[in-house]
Amino acid sequence: MEILHFIKDYWVQIVFLITLISTLVVLIKSIIEAIKCLLRNDILQIYDECKINKKITKYQLQAVELSYALYKKLKGNSFVDDIVSQMRNYEIID
Repeated sequence: MEILHFIKDYWVQIVFLITLISTLVVLIKSIIEAIKCLLRNDILQIYDECKINKKITKYQLQAVELSYALYKKLKGNSFVDDIVSQMRNYEIID
């Protein structure tokens, strides 16, 4: 019975908090998707630069590896797995 009185007395605040939390969850999910898109774009840009000669600089490969690690932590799909594995086999130049 006490819980009903609590809900009755504070229903406006409860609804506000639930709305605020759900809005934050949607915002965070959107930010994560945007970050994954940016990481995927960075990886693809380096891939496009290097795929013709099949040569990559150590700095490009390091950037790819860091972006790939973050992409996988954010539960990115396997789309870039093949691309990264190809770039790992490219000749490393200075």
